[in-house]
Amino acid sequence: MSEQLKTVSAMNKLYIGNLPTEADEEAVRQLFAEHNLTVAEISVKRGGYAFVDFPDQSAADRAIDKLHGYSYCGLPLVVEPSVANKKIVNVPNLQSASAIQLKETSNDSSNAGGGGGWR
Repeated sequence: MSEQLKTVSAMNKLYIGNLPTEADEEAVRQLFAEHNLTVAEISVKRGGYAFVDFPDQSAADRAIDKLHGYSYCGLPLVVEPSVANKKIVNVPNLQSASAIQLKETSNDSSNAGGGGGWR
């Protein structure tokens, strides 16, 4: 059962960026509590960012709506789905784009006409 919970929470993980460097887990937890947002787990990293797990997708969506761009200690927060979620979604698109770019590149070089290219 815990494996299932990990899978669910991984889909509800947000990246919180542009935090003050002195922000710790307690400060981030208080920020979310002030906005009536329930969090499951918080992992604050050095360099002014954190990852926050939410109990469900609707809670994660509310956090993005309420806090993305919110001024926290004079800094506008970046609140978006974590990078791991983006990679899963975008990998097929990146592969397709690479194949298209390669095709266009080979077409461009064949239409170039003599001289100037590396051989």
